[in-house]
Amino acid sequence: MMNLSGAVHAADRALSEHPFFGDSPRILAKVLARYRFGLELFAERLPSLARAVATVEKLGDADARRIFFDPLVRLMLERGFSELEAGRLMAPHPLEELLPGALEVLPLGLCESRMPSRLRVGSKVPKWLWDVARPSDPYAQALHSAFDGIFGENPKSRGTLLSPEASAQRKIDDSIELLSMLLPHSGAAALTHIEAIALLSARLEGGTVLSAAGGDLTPSTIFLSLDDLGNPWDIAGSLLHEGLHMKLFDATRSVSVAAAPAETIQVPWRNIRWSIVRTVFAYHVYVHLSLFKAAALSVDRALTERFGDPSAYATRPHAMSVVNNGGGSRFGRSIDRARYLGEQLQTTWSHLLTPQGRDFVRWLGESLAPVDREVFGEEAVGSAGDPERAAYQKVPGLRARPATQGECLMVFSPGAPKLHWLDLNAWLIFELSDGRTFPEMERAYLEVIGGRVEPDEARRQLRSGLESLVRSTLVVPTRQKGEAV
Repeated sequence: MMNLSGAVHAADRALSEHPFFGDSPRILAKVLARYRFGLELFAERLPSLARAVATVEKLGDADARRIFFDPLVRLMLERGFSELEAGRLMAPHPLEELLPGALEVLPLGLCESRMPSRLRVGSKVPKWLWDVARPSDPYAQALHSAFDGIFGENPKSRGTLLSPEASAQRKIDDSIELLSMLLPHSGAAALTHIEAIALLSARLEGGTVLSAAGGDLTPSTIFLSLDDLGNPWDIAGSLLHEGLHMKLFDATRSVSVAAAPAETIQVPWRNIRWSIVRTVFAYHVYVHLSLFKAAALSVDRALTERFGDPSAYATRPHAMSVVNNGGGSRFGRSIDRARYLGEQLQTTWSHLLTPQGRDFVRWLGESLAPVDREVFGEEAVGSAGDPERAAYQKVPGLRARPATQGECLMVFSPGAPKLHWLDLNAWLIFELSDGRTFPEMERAYLEVIGGRVEPDEARRQLRSGLESLVRSTLVVPTRQKGEAV
């Protein structure tokens, strides 16, 4: 059996190897190629860009990244793509000023060059820290405007940018090193998608903001509240969290994961509905944070002597924390949320994903599964303990109706109330949940599936589908027949 550290190492490597979603050098190469091609197309409609575009074309990838990953330049590049596709790209355009200006200040990035203090963190792919001490500068004003767009739309929200100090630089440097040591493949890769870090103190309607990704308004930038995060383990976790968002932003420039991006779903730990895109992004993060938690549990003494024992820090519980992961509530841990989202995305919500999206979800789940078994050691199927020692039956009072043409079964749960859509596989497992024990279900399932899939894959599909039905409260595990009360 694989040991704890071996399981963590294998998952860390696996999560950095998928050609579309894990391989950061490949993802970043595609981003740079997209921007180079975009500039070529833009210059055909903005002739004044021609000389700057020719210069950019000759740059190596490191300098090209400094140009393209600058928050304001990247913002205008994405605007350029939108205008190009809408047939509205024309002069005058902000890129006509920004691009030559970015070339002039190399090897710094354009916005970085306007910062009063020049603080960088990280060594492999250094990131620069926003400094807000010069708000009169037009580039600083533009960054502030973008920040206000994130935190100023809701009257119940407030946010303040903070200027960095040397102590903040040291904290972030230490946390980058900690993350890179714990997850040298997937963690270090996520960091390469971050270009800039801004420090903030902010509240949204839901509470204190610990970290955030800039998204479309401040591309390539993440925000950290160092005072609220407090310790290097949770700062490292937030760097991983936001770096993963940046990584998936970059990956989905060329690969679509959502077939119905406008569709929304409800998760049990939030009182607002999420878009399916947000759900996929969240699952990506929870899988990696579960791995990060497992890595922290297997850490050697040298790291705890340097960064402190995670259990020694006092902080409020939350699912993103390594120090206090909220195990007292049903979905208080990252692993609980990863399990739930993974099962739902592979079953109930799978029709909302593209084939690439379903492959993405499957890859994440398969990468984490050995760590889940080895580290967390809990079965995800309800509360009946070992699923192979339980029997399963449908929840009383359900209403069901087949949609034969759509090859699915509609099931309404009055207790929720909620309408569930079961695909053919889930439908079969649902029908087999008539009081049979797990071994009895397995025999019947294999008889139906026959030679269409390998037996091991069929068993995986049965277990996965059954776990999803239990989580959806359509099926309940009970005591095995003849077991003592």
